[in-house]
Amino acid sequence: MTTFDLRSPDGRTTRTGTLTGTGTITPRPVATPGLQSYDVRSDGSVTLRWTWPAEEAVTLWRPTQDSRRNLPTDWGSHRDVRSVRSAPAATLVDAQDRAIVTVSLSSNVRDCDFAVGVNEETAEQLFELTVTDVEGESFALRIDTRTQHFAEALRGVSDEWTAELADRIARVPDVARTAMYSTWYSDHQHVSAESVERHARAGTAYGCTAVIVDDGWQTDDTRRGYAYCGDWEPTSQTFPDMAAHVRRVHELGQRYVLWLAPPLIGVHSKAWDRLKDRTLGFADGEVTAVLDPRYPEVREHLVECCVRPARDWGVDGLKLDFIDSWARDDVPPAPGSDCESVDEGVERFLQAVTDELRRLRADVLIEFRQDYVHPRLWQFGTFLRAGDCALDPVENRVRTVDCRLLAGDRAVHSDMLLWHPKASAENVAQQFIGALFSTPQVSMELDALSPEHEQVVRHWLGFMRDHADVLLHGVLLPSRADARYTQVRAVGAAETIVAVFANPVVRVSDPCTLVVNGGADGRIYVEGAEDRPVELVVSDCAGGEVSRSTTTPAGLWAIDVPVGGVARIVRI
Repeated sequence: MTTFDLRSPDGRTTRTGTLTGTGTITPRPVATPGLQSYDVRSDGSVTLRWTWPAEEAVTLWRPTQDSRRNLPTDWGSHRDVRSVRSAPAATLVDAQDRAIVTVSLSSNVRDCDFAVGVNEETAEQLFELTVTDVEGESFALRIDTRTQHFAEALRGVSDEWTAELADRIARVPDVARTAMYSTWYSDHQHVSAESVERHARAGTAYGCTAVIVDDGWQTDDTRRGYAYCGDWEPTSQTFPDMAAHVRRVHELGQRYVLWLAPPLIGVHSKAWDRLKDRTLGFADGEVTAVLDPRYPEVREHLVECCVRPARDWGVDGLKLDFIDSWARDDVPPAPGSDCESVDEGVERFLQAVTDELRRLRADVLIEFRQDYVHPRLWQFGTFLRAGDCALDPVENRVRTVDCRLLAGDRAVHSDMLLWHPKASAENVAQQFIGALFSTPQVSMELDALSPEHEQVVRHWLGFMRDHADVLLHGVLLPSRADARYTQVRAVGAAETIVAVFANPVVRVSDPCTLVVNGGADGRIYVEGAEDRPVELVVSDCAGGEVSRSTTTPAGLWAIDVPVGGVARIVRI
């Protein structure tokens, strides 16, 4: 066992950590008080363990689709982080949005158990990180105990990963940050060339730039199962001429992104007999298995399936789904394979696919979905979509913000926006407001919207497009991670946008602030604008102007803002 020392910025709090397993730990020189970094070398499994006091913590922020906001116990906090699932980072946060301690491992860690939880014996937080798979001979442990907004602490982690990966990070095309149409909620597996072209035509009229064709193009079976997956060939009934169909979509001004689930192979696929002995076991009853990417013949099959759509049919990108199916426990040995771990095999497959796709299209689009948020996937994906949360603007808010906080420069998309055809205009607006700090994906029959819904959709797609610079590139400062973000603020060079959800009191200090009412009350309270003249313009959920005035507020300023509406406050 080896020990290492930890110290708070003021030096008053110290703890001693331990390393068990075959390895060494060496401090790295860091000039910033409260920021500590260690180089860990190991030729096998190694465990790092220490405790830290965090009496004011109210939540543990974790990069995972599971949006529970709690302080887990140490015995219930274990999180299996893989290169295809979650990420090696966490931060303890207090009720004032301050990070108490933020811990991360370097981007070359492929597999680890990342546990942070309350130790009942000491009433402190126990950190226990067991690393079992690393690219290279060493990895870094980073511990940040500086008092700062938790979003700033997480930006420090993503900046570190960005520096480590450098030019290995995939370039994000500009189109990846523009609104897209997805066929999943509108069509499910009943998608067809005709419906895709209809959606593409309508999407163009609403300002969408791409259509994402989801599950169903490759099968006539519409029971949502995957027993027929594995060949990735278009069904002749609904997609009789894929290349001609893709050309027609391009003529409508849309990029074409096609869904595939590379890990899955069904018992009814043509490839089953050839590859059934190269699987990791069944994933869906006894009809769908997970292919083992440690075998070269599996990767060759998958690369051909993924490259064919771009090479032969002209598609512009792929939506690669179920990647986390490769994060399996108790993986059996793979005689005749050329990889030690499944994670290494996955990366070899993704590297081969993206290399070939980029040779065909420099601005190829690759969508991954939450929980595929590990920095190692920055090498391959260009945009990351929030995990499925149909009709749930609150969950969409939490998931898109969570993704943004640790995504580096990746484009982050909402889950597909969906609402009932008879929903109120305010309800439709709330779907967009929940996705406000991401790139929206829409999955409704756009050419069948009511006039009222059409106005709302056009307004919010336009708002998100017009303010994309601050919404997508501004400094993101969410409030109250423990309460699922009561407010979210994006600070840009020219304006600040604050979305209010559960806390109606907004602090303003910038020359131009837009306050978006994402809550259920039609009144917002503003502080920080007193004793100076401001122009106030209030609009409703469809962008219609409600009021315009010039005033000099005194004290806490109450503003009537319709639900789903916006108040624009400009200092004169």
